[in-house]
Amino acid sequence: MQHIFKAIFLAVCISFFSACGAPPNENSAITKHSSSDNPSNLETSAGDPNRVYNVKTRRIGKSLGLAFNDLNDVQTAAAQAIGISPINSIRDAYNITSPIVKIASCKEYMLDTLTHSIPYLVPKAATLLADIGTAFSDTVKARGGKDCKIIVTSVLRTESTISSLRKRNRNAIESSCHVYGTTFDISWRRFHHSDSTYIMSTEDLKNILGEVLYLLHQDGRCYVKFERKQSCFHITTR
Repeated sequence: MQHIFKAIFLAVCISFFSACGAPPNENSAITKHSSSDNPSNLETSAGDPNRVYNVKTRRIGKSLGLAFNDLNDVQTAAAQAIGISPINSIRDAYNITSPIVKIASCKEYMLDTLTHSIPYLVPKAATLLADIGTAFSDTVKARGGKDCKIIVTSVLRTESTISSLRKRNRNAIESSCHVYGTTFDISWRRFHHSDSTYIMSTEDLKNILGEVLYLLHQDGRCYVKFERKQSCFHITTR
C-alpha cells in the first residue's frame, strides 16, 4: 500500500511541474524577451475604470540596456554612410538634392509634436520606421491586445535645432547622428491607444517594442541605444 501511495504522489508531482514548465501560447510573431524587463501581473478588478490590461511579453535573454547599447560613434558612422549632408535650417530641407521623404502620423505610428527636429528621413530610415510600427502593432494584437501605435519623438535635426536643444538637454551632443536623416527616437514611456477605455500596461508595451527592435537589430537593419533618461529608443538605420 505504501508503494502505491508513493507512485501516486510521484505521478502528481510530475504532472504539476510539467504543467508549470509548459511553453507559452504561441499566438505571436515575436518569441523572445528579458526576464528583468518582464512586468509582474497587475491586480485590477473588472469594474475598475482605471484598469490596466496586461499583454504577453517574451524574453530576449538580457536587459534592454544591455541589449541596445550601440554607441554614438557607431551610429554616426552608419549615418554618414547613407545619410544626407547636415543642414543649417528647416528651409534647407526643401533644397537638398539627396533623397529624403517627409513623414507624418499614419497607420504605423504617431508623430509627436516636434520641438527640436523636423519630420524628414532618408527613404531607408522611413521604411524601417514603418516596419517597426507595423511589427509592434501586429504583435500587440496577436497577443490579445487592442490597436496601439508607437510614438516618434525626434527625427531630423538641423544645426540650429541642436544648438537650441543643447541648452535644455546636455545629452543632445553636438555630433548627433540625427542630422543625417537616418535616425529617429521612439518613446518607450508613451504609446497611442486607439481605445481610451482599454489601456495596456506601458511596461508590457515597452518590452514588446524591445522584442521587435531586438530581431531587427539581429537582422542587421539598425543600431539601437536604449536611452533611460530620455525615455526612448535611439535608432539609426543601417
